[in-house]
Amino acid sequence: MAAVPIYVWNGTAWQETGPTIPASPIKYQASAPASPSTGDIWIDSDADVTTGSQQFQRFRFVASGGETTISGVDANGATLAYTAGLEQVILNGAVLVRGQDYTATNGTSITGLSPALVASDVLEVFSFIAFTVANTYTQSQVDGLLNDYMGMRLIVPTSATNGTVGSSGAVTFTTASSVSLNGCFTSSYENYKILLHLTGSSTAIALKFNFRSAGTDNTSNVNYYASAKNLSSSASLTSYDRGNPATYMYIGETTTGNGGIFSGTYEVFNPQASKNKMIMGLTQNDVHSYWHSGTYVGTTSFDGFSINLSSGTITGTVRVYGYKN
Repeated sequence: MAAVPIYVWNGTAWQETGPTIPASPIKYQASAPASPSTGDIWIDSDADVTTGSQQFQRFRFVASGGETTISGVDANGATLAYTAGLEQVILNGAVLVRGQDYTATNGTSITGLSPALVASDVLEVFSFIAFTVANTYTQSQVDGLLNDYMGMRLIVPTSATNGTVGSSGAVTFTTASSVSLNGCFTSSYENYKILLHLTGSSTAIALKFNFRSAGTDNTSNVNYYASAKNLSSSASLTSYDRGNPATYMYIGETTTGNGGIFSGTYEVFNPQASKNKMIMGLTQNDVHSYWHSGTYVGTTSFDGFSINLSSGTITGTVRVYGYKN
């Protein structure tokens, strides 16, 4: 924090000084006091000293004699206010005992001063007072803004079969004969991206995609077409037709080479909407790149999907992202 200048009234002008000189009132304010007394100290700041989410205030009263209650405007023009239980009361430099030498319960007055003050007694009150910072957001407001912000969001499925849902939403699986994700498609998003990465497979496996609803796979009304490009030989383009209709969407295949590593990215359109659903994907195993597309013809609303296998088992991770409109 930058140094705060301190000024002392020398009887003629305000003079910036170093160490604090014992004096009359200490004034915390942004402008010079209008009618200072010789020895007054002015600290060039706002009226109070802030600490975190609370405000530290200091009040100074000079007694005329006989007072047992102090309230209202102090010698510096500040109106007494404190948080009961967080105040400290000092009389002529001596700290008073709460509940014994004084009572402080209402936040605006110090009562029950015993014995009563005598003329020229100096009573000071120190207190932390909670305050609200203007133009800020609460945590719930920030969460709402983030939730409404457009873009891609990682979805946390409500559950997974043959897989474990991580706190971030990634679903991991080991030597699984199939993997199902539930509660990953909702009305909050219209379109989704699925990222599938396999670190191993027990054999060459055809991967099959099925939409599912309430924990049950759908196996009807699927039209499918796909093409594949062989990158290991002549790079010729080969087309495949999986039938119309089919009971699943073919989304790639693993091989026994390179440990069965496989990666796929799939765009899913309208899984929750009452209209046809579409999938488009790109996949890569150790020798082939594939392009895939498929359409579910119907108005059924789906909340999840399964990756089923022609045989064997797979190990890896799958993530689902929603596109925020």
